[in-house]
Amino acid sequence: MRWIDTKDQLPNDSERILLYTPYPFFGDDNSCIGNMESITSCTISKDKDQVPIFTHWMPLPPKPKQYP
Repeated sequence: MRWIDTKDQLPNDSERILLYTPYPFFGDDNSCIGNMESITSCTISKDKDQVPIFTHWMPLPPKPKQYP
């Protein structure tokens, strides 16, 4: 899997995804799980403009197989 730049492609509306931010909102961890709404609604002021907090995303891996 690879990170996808939000400027190049956005996820499906209902898809849960792993998000990356270059900003230190989460301490040393720059990622969290969210969706398309997270990308479009979470912004920060930068140089008098509102810019998205999340710059990259990737699909979540498949769930593990269920064991009896």
